[in-house]
Amino acid sequence: MSHLDQGAIMTNGVYCRGKKLDSSPEKFGELRDSIGLLGDAAALRARMASDGYLLFRGLVGREKVLAARREILLKYAIIGEIDSINHDVMDAIMQKDTFIDEVNMAAFTESVRSGKAYHDLTLDPGIMDYYETFLGGKARSFNFKWPRFVRPGEGTGIHADNIYVTGGTKNVWTTWIPIGDVAVEEGPIVLLEGSHRSEKLDGYWELDADRDKVGWLSEDPLEVQRNLGGRWLTGDFKAGDILSFDVKLVHASLDNRSSKNRCRLTSDTRYHLEGEALDPRWNGDNGNPHQGKPKVFLPGLNKKVGNKEFEEEWKPIDERGRLMRGRRTAFAANTA
Repeated sequence: MSHLDQGAIMTNGVYCRGKKLDSSPEKFGELRDSIGLLGDAAALRARMASDGYLLFRGLVGREKVLAARREILLKYAIIGEIDSINHDVMDAIMQKDTFIDEVNMAAFTESVRSGKAYHDLTLDPGIMDYYETFLGGKARSFNFKWPRFVRPGEGTGIHADNIYVTGGTKNVWTTWIPIGDVAVEEGPIVLLEGSHRSEKLDGYWELDADRDKVGWLSEDPLEVQRNLGGRWLTGDFKAGDILSFDVKLVHASLDNRSSKNRCRLTSDTRYHLEGEALDPRWNGDNGNPHQGKPKVFLPGLNKKVGNKEFEEEWKPIDERGRLMRGRRTAFAANTA
């Protein structure tokens, strides 16, 4: 069963970083489901080695996912990011006149990451059982979680995760969770087929994003595809689908081009064997993992700039936790 609306893709196209992808069968395709491999460690590992990802459709109960969605979207409605007066909050329709700049974003982002329904989703028994089978032992997740609220017009740059999350064990795996249904036009994840095995990326994988100020691998998905080969792979996703993948796999998101002005809500979490070395940036009580001036994880809200200082995903805040977008802090105002 296909989970891609080929007619809509041919009519409207799919875009990444503002560039239209080649949607021909040789360049663009659909992720394959591996739900039938659950419980078979050898088969799971063999397919992960081959494909670099494992998609499990319907692994988590839909109601559990929707409970996390409601919990998070109500918080975004409180700060004015979505319109819950004229639309159902679950529709995540972007509100034009937001008041996000006036609230304590340090407290807000922590409340999103620590919400019970979201926490329960990221540690769902189905996810943990899969990782314990796949890894061959008791698994744990990073303490830090990455919920992503992506507005129309926004997306995530082209990169591989290992340069951000392997400051401890290298045996780390990413899970991407759509928190609700996510259609292709709303900008889901897109993976570059076979890129986790590309020798051309050996030097890139040795970098550390904090130490080396790497930024995105590229702003051009067509150029990356020409250099590395492979198809860009994605799909339409439903609440309950789970995507696990190799941290060396090149990926991004499609641009959110929702015709309904709908925001996309997803999550990134990382898992590894319990007892292996922890990356201190993402484990323990660390609200500012990239150090320097206080920042919060808040993707989007600005034009793409390359992310060398994590600016596309991490935003500076003032002493009251408010976003510093052209605002003088209270301290600066009182001493001017």
